[in-house]
Amino acid sequence: DVTQGVEIIHEFLDLKGAPVTQVKVGDEFLVRLRLRATKRDRISQVAVVDLLPGSVESVLEIRPPADSTTSGVDPARLDPSGRQAAAFGALPIGLPDKSNWVPEHIDVRDDRLVLYGTITKDASTFVYRVRATNAGVFQAPPAFAEGLYDRKVSGMGAAGKIEIVKP
Repeated sequence: DVTQGVEIIHEFLDLKGAPVTQVKVGDEFLVRLRLRATKRDRISQVAVVDLLPGSVESVLEIRPPADSTTSGVDPARLDPSGRQAAAFGALPIGLPDKSNWVPEHIDVRDDRLVLYGTITKDASTFVYRVRATNAGVFQAPPAFAEGLYDRKVSGMGAAGKIEIVKP
């Protein structure tokens, strides 16, 4: 672990929230990122890069279609009940019921997630779903955070490992 103003912890969890080291091909499981500022109360404009291990893909959260007949209301911001949702309504990935950090932007790529936002001295959590696609033992590169405009602010978590077995 490297902490120069940002602490970051990356964990794999089952769908109930318990830590896992082994999953089956085709199973979905969770990635939990925990972040906190260690030297300041608040750090804005932080980029968090979470590289996925081989044979793991992120799962996009498909929102149900919303009724867009109400003028002045962005249908992408509505929750399933039709009420104006929090910022999570616009994010392509992430579980709002398990997270308390809402990034300002997320860039979903084939092999990584890049999240941008503000972190505070209070530990924040971002949880998203992934799916295992092939059997094997794979290294999970460490998650990394860095200030976009202040490169002295950074942090890197510990590398991990996940075993994916045939069903």
